[in-house]
Amino acid sequence: MKRVLKILPFILIITFFSACSNSQPTPQAKLDSNKVIIYDIKRKGCPACAYQERVFRVPEVKELLDKYCQIIYVDVSEQDKLPKKWMHTHKTPTVHFVDANNNKLIPSIGSVYPYEFRDAILKAKAELDKRAKK
Repeated sequence: MKRVLKILPFILIITFFSACSNSQPTPQAKLDSNKVIIYDIKRKGCPACAYQERVFRVPEVKELLDKYCQIIYVDVSEQDKLPKKWMHTHKTPTVHFVDANNNKLIPSIGSVYPYEFRDAILKAKAELDKRAKK
Protein backbone atom coordinates (compact mmCIF):
# COMPACT_ATOMS: atom_id res chain seq x y z
CA MET A 1 0.00 0.00 0.00
CA LYS A 2 2.83 2.41 0.83
CA ARG A 3 4.45 1.68 -2.53
CA VAL A 4 1.24 2.58 -4.36
CA LEU A 5 0.98 5.86 -2.45
CA LYS A 6 4.57 6.72 -3.38
CA ILE A 7 4.02 5.98 -7.08
CA LEU A 8 0.59 7.62 -7.37
CA PRO A 9 1.85 11.26 -7.50
CA PHE A 10 4.20 10.38 -10.38
CA ILE A 11 1.41 8.68 -12.31
CA LEU A 12 -0.84 11.71 -11.82
CA ILE A 13 1.89 14.11 -12.99
CA ILE A 14 2.65 12.04 -16.10
CA THR A 15 -1.05 11.76 -16.92
CA PHE A 16 -1.53 15.52 -16.50
CA PHE A 17 1.36 16.45 -18.80
CA SER A 18 0.45 13.93 -21.47
CA ALA A 19 -3.18 15.14 -21.48
CA CYS A 20 -2.10 18.78 -21.71
CA SER A 21 0.34 18.21 -24.55
CA ASN A 22 -2.22 16.39 -26.70
CA SER A 23 -5.31 18.46 -25.91
CA GLN A 24 -5.12 21.07 -28.70
CA PRO A 25 -4.83 20.25 -32.38
CA THR A 26 -2.22 22.33 -34.17
CA PRO A 27 -3.31 25.04 -36.57
CA GLN A 28 -1.21 23.28 -39.20
CA ALA A 29 -4.00 20.80 -39.80
CA LYS A 30 -4.48 19.63 -43.37
CA LEU A 31 -5.01 22.82 -45.36
CA ASP A 32 -7.17 22.80 -48.48
CA SER A 33 -5.37 24.60 -51.32
CA ASN A 34 -8.72 25.47 -52.95
CA LYS A 35 -9.99 27.32 -49.90
CA VAL A 36 -9.20 30.56 -48.14
CA ILE A 37 -7.58 29.68 -44.83
CA ILE A 38 -8.85 31.89 -42.01
CA TYR A 39 -6.93 32.15 -38.76
CA ASP A 40 -9.33 33.61 -36.19
CA ILE A 41 -7.37 34.76 -33.16
CA LYS A 42 -9.55 35.44 -30.16
CA ARG A 43 -9.54 35.77 -26.38
CA LYS A 44 -11.97 34.30 -23.85
CA GLY A 45 -14.18 36.98 -22.35
CA CYS A 46 -13.57 39.42 -25.22
CA PRO A 47 -16.85 41.18 -26.17
CA ALA A 48 -15.60 41.95 -29.69
CA CYS A 49 -14.69 38.27 -30.15
CA ALA A 50 -18.18 37.24 -29.05
CA TYR A 51 -19.64 39.68 -31.57
CA GLN A 52 -17.39 38.31 -34.32
CA GLU A 53 -18.57 34.76 -33.52
CA ARG A 54 -22.14 35.97 -34.15
CA VAL A 55 -21.01 37.51 -37.46
CA PHE A 56 -19.67 34.07 -38.50
CA ARG A 57 -23.21 32.70 -38.01
CA VAL A 58 -25.02 35.33 -40.12
CA PRO A 59 -26.57 33.27 -42.96
CA GLU A 60 -24.87 34.99 -45.92
CA VAL A 61 -21.50 34.95 -44.12
CA LYS A 62 -21.87 31.34 -42.97
CA GLU A 63 -22.73 30.27 -46.51
CA LEU A 64 -19.52 31.84 -47.87
CA LEU A 65 -17.44 30.43 -45.01
CA ASP A 66 -18.78 26.92 -45.66
CA LYS A 67 -18.24 27.19 -49.40
CA TYR A 68 -14.89 29.00 -49.70
CA CYS A 69 -13.08 28.89 -46.36
CA GLN A 70 -11.35 26.70 -43.83
CA ILE A 71 -11.33 28.28 -40.35
CA ILE A 72 -8.67 27.69 -37.72
CA TYR A 73 -9.45 29.15 -34.29
CA VAL A 74 -6.48 30.17 -32.15
CA ASP A 75 -6.59 31.53 -28.61
CA VAL A 76 -4.42 34.64 -28.24
CA SER A 77 -2.43 32.86 -25.51
CA GLU A 78 -1.48 30.05 -27.93
CA GLN A 79 -0.08 32.09 -30.80
CA ASP A 80 3.12 30.06 -30.76
CA LYS A 81 1.06 27.53 -32.77
CA LEU A 82 0.62 30.01 -35.63
CA PRO A 83 2.73 29.15 -38.70
CA LYS A 84 4.10 32.67 -39.29
CA LYS A 85 5.48 35.25 -36.87
CA TRP A 86 3.67 38.11 -38.64
CA MET A 87 0.35 36.54 -37.55
CA HIS A 88 1.02 37.24 -33.85
CA THR A 89 -1.11 40.00 -32.35
CA HIS A 90 -2.32 41.49 -29.09
CA LYS A 91 -5.57 42.78 -30.62
CA THR A 92 -8.55 40.45 -30.52
CA PRO A 93 -10.22 39.39 -32.58
CA THR A 94 -7.77 39.35 -35.45
CA VAL A 95 -8.69 37.48 -38.61
CA HIS A 96 -6.00 36.55 -41.14
CA PHE A 97 -6.89 35.45 -44.68
CA VAL A 98 -4.16 33.26 -46.18
CA ASP A 99 -3.65 30.54 -48.77
CA ALA A 100 -2.61 26.96 -47.99
CA ASN A 101 1.04 28.10 -47.89
CA ASN A 102 0.14 30.75 -45.29
CA ASN A 103 0.74 33.63 -47.69
CA LYS A 104 -1.45 36.66 -46.93
CA LEU A 105 -4.29 37.09 -49.44
CA ILE A 106 -5.74 40.38 -48.12
CA PRO A 107 -5.05 42.61 -45.11
CA SER A 108 -6.06 41.19 -41.74
CA ILE A 109 -9.20 42.52 -40.06
CA GLY A 110 -10.63 42.80 -36.57
CA SER A 111 -14.25 42.79 -35.48
CA VAL A 112 -16.37 44.00 -38.41
CA TYR A 113 -19.97 44.13 -39.55
CA PRO A 114 -21.36 41.13 -41.44
CA TYR A 115 -21.32 42.91 -44.82
CA GLU A 116 -17.64 43.87 -44.28
CA PHE A 117 -16.75 40.30 -43.39
CA ARG A 118 -18.66 39.04 -46.44
CA ASP A 119 -16.72 41.47 -48.63
CA ALA A 120 -13.40 40.36 -47.09
CA ILE A 121 -14.18 36.69 -47.82
CA LEU A 122 -15.06 37.51 -51.43
CA LYS A 123 -11.87 39.58 -51.90
CA ALA A 124 -9.73 36.81 -50.40
CA LYS A 125 -11.39 34.18 -52.60
CA ALA A 126 -10.87 36.35 -55.72
CA GLU A 127 -7.19 36.77 -54.82
CA LEU A 128 -6.81 33.01 -54.22
CA ASP A 129 -8.37 32.27 -57.62
CA LYS A 130 -6.15 34.88 -59.30
CA ARG A 131 -3.01 33.30 -57.83
CA ALA A 132 -4.16 29.82 -58.83
CA LYS A 133 -4.39 30.89 -62.49
CA LYS A 134 -0.75 32.04 -62.55
